[in-house]
Amino acid sequence: MMPHVSFGSDEYLAQRRLRLLTVCGGTDIGSIRKQNQDTFVIADLESGSISRPSVRTDVSVSRPGLLLLVCDGMGGAAAGDVAARVAAESIQHELEAAGSAVARAPGPSLEHAIVGANQAVFNEAQVHPEDRGMGTTCTAAIVSPDRVAIAQVGDSRAYLLRDGQLRVLTRDQSIASELLGNGTFSSEDIAHSPFRHLLSQAVGTKDHVEPVGTDQELLEDDRLLLCSDGLHGPVSDAAIADILNRTPDPFAAAQALIAAALAAGGPDNVTVVVANCGPLRRQTTLH
Repeated sequence: MMPHVSFGSDEYLAQRRLRLLTVCGGTDIGSIRKQNQDTFVIADLESGSISRPSVRTDVSVSRPGLLLLVCDGMGGAAAGDVAARVAAESIQHELEAAGSAVARAPGPSLEHAIVGANQAVFNEAQVHPEDRGMGTTCTAAIVSPDRVAIAQVGDSRAYLLRDGQLRVLTRDQSIASELLGNGTFSSEDIAHSPFRHLLSQAVGTKDHVEPVGTDQELLEDDRLLLCSDGLHGPVSDAAIADILNRTPDPFAAAQALIAAALAAGGPDNVTVVVANCGPLRRQTTLH
């Protein structure tokens, strides 16, 4: 039961849980692409402040939480950049407007926001025929003090590093991944398959999308990584785990991950968001 002390008729002391997160994001055009069509968002849903910190930033997170998001746009000319930007802005706006509903049901709220972003990107393409066919991946997380809710469309990934072990929290929504799931492909086949970058769904390419959600408990010293396939394509999960384990600072880790992708040829835009989970604390407030 929440502890409270009576102060007259209405006032009492209440406690809320806070999680200290240390976060950093980074993005790079890569070595081959002519334009960076990735984007990322780090947004405090309680205060409404938005940032894209390229340096270490400490955030005290309570409910409704902190939004972490990576979008990897696709489409001719600047269309992929437009799709990623429209999707990210739509998701952020809807979650901020939802207020306490996000705190009550972060997973469904996030999935609903991605469905709305899909319609926003699709509608944008109908208004601008030159952009038709554009779309974007979207992997987004709402981090609350004790859990993280994740929703994904496409093949940008979310990872959890705990006790030195890296685990993928998402499953690539690609034709190759589906073939692996039904036994048609082996893991070795995927690395050389022409289907490995062919998505089974993306935000904005059709008028309907089905985000895949997951929910994960968070513990002190956990680390979260969201990234586009510009990282997990050329850099193996084992190498990603090694970098995260060797590089505790989120800024240094983000830079090292991007450098690893570039060293592996930098075939695509590469974007990462790294978040370290600090201690869970209680803050007393007067109501």
